[in-house]
Amino acid sequence: MSFDPQIPSWGKSFLAKNLDNLTTYHNWLKNTGVKTGLISPKNDQFIWDEFIVHSLYFYKIILDLNISNNDIYDLGTGGGIPGLPVGIVSNENINLIDIKQKRIYELERFISSEKLNNVNAVKADAQKYIQQEVNSIFLMRCYLPKNDLIKKLEKHISNNKSNTFIVSSNSNTEGLSEEAFHVKREKFLINNDEYRFIDVITVK
Repeated sequence: MSFDPQIPSWGKSFLAKNLDNLTTYHNWLKNTGVKTGLISPKNDQFIWDEFIVHSLYFYKIILDLNISNNDIYDLGTGGGIPGLPVGIVSNENINLIDIKQKRIYELERFISSEKLNNVNAVKADAQKYIQQEVNSIFLMRCYLPKNDLIKKLEKHISNNKSNTFIVSSNSNTEGLSEEAFHVKREKFLINNDEYRFIDVITVK
């Protein structure tokens, strides 16, 4: 099936020098990713729009916030989403965290084949990073429901005051404590007429 490797105006610069590498990742997801259970079967355009374009907006947020010198952790990465697209278009040090060794094995193979020296795949419980890391950026596409994330942050407020959580979301903001957390909602196009949401969560 053919697909349109499009991106809205906000991301044109990301494709300028990286289209071939992003297309390679797209093909890896639809073939190896499906065969090994990293993702469920999807059509080509869905994979491009939802897994690549959507992921690149995470990096746009990092650039807009001017926090790109911080350590970046993709928690519950699965097939490297959103961390691998971010690593492909940038020189940021990306840590792909997942509890399942099978996923890490496949990610390591892809990272090695594409010579992505700025990306590491780590088998670990993602929750320990929320509990321990400071001065870090955490990317989450579907690792935790937002309310569960907030509950964990409430238990570890002190060390998370210097961290930034960039979390794929929907339009519902219920359950967030405005007294303890600052939440900035980003609404953005992933193609000509479909919008998605990402929340930037920090501890006040």
